[in-house]
Amino acid sequence: MMGTVVRLSKQKWDIARRRCREAFSWPVEILGTDRHGTWLGSRQGTPVHQPDGGVELQQNAAVWLVIERSWSLPAFWFTAETDLTIDVCTPLTFEDETWSFIDLELDLFRRPDGRAGLVDQDEWDLLAGSGLIVDEAVRAAEETARSLLPLVERQVEPFGHAALPWLHGLDRSPQEGPKPGDLGLPAVAAGG
Repeated sequence: MMGTVVRLSKQKWDIARRRCREAFSWPVEILGTDRHGTWLGSRQGTPVHQPDGGVELQQNAAVWLVIERSWSLPAFWFTAETDLTIDVCTPLTFEDETWSFIDLELDLFRRPDGRAGLVDQDEWDLLAGSGLIVDEAVRAAEETARSLLPLVERQVEPFGHAALPWLHGLDRSPQEGPKPGDLGLPAVAAGG
């Protein structure tokens, strides 16, 4: 399974239409598994399918950590702006060569200077109050965000440097993806 290319599908609730839909999807390579979970990666220039049907290119290489039964999906960037981001989301499922999750709008981040925090509380409040997600999911999302923040701040693994070997290994892989601009498309971060 290592080296296999699959798809990562980020779904979001459309509160106005009261339905869940795919927001972003992009190909990822299964890099391997360790004590933390399954590592997925994609290179700079990977095409990211947008909600409007367009395609933009991923600005930086990144790795994601799928932790079994976790209500989160950490993404590790280690760029000048961002070390990591975490989508608080439903536990990921794997079906038909696709890892899927529903983004619950709460996001965590850590900058290279160590500053960490929680963002999109307003979006979460709208979703949690919409009646579209069950009380169990509301509690799980809030507890996940609350419990992860101190781990991210203190860089407790896997939120420290456990992702670096996977990210560096991705850079050394012989399967080079296109560079931003190769297809004449703007560059963006995967998953929006």
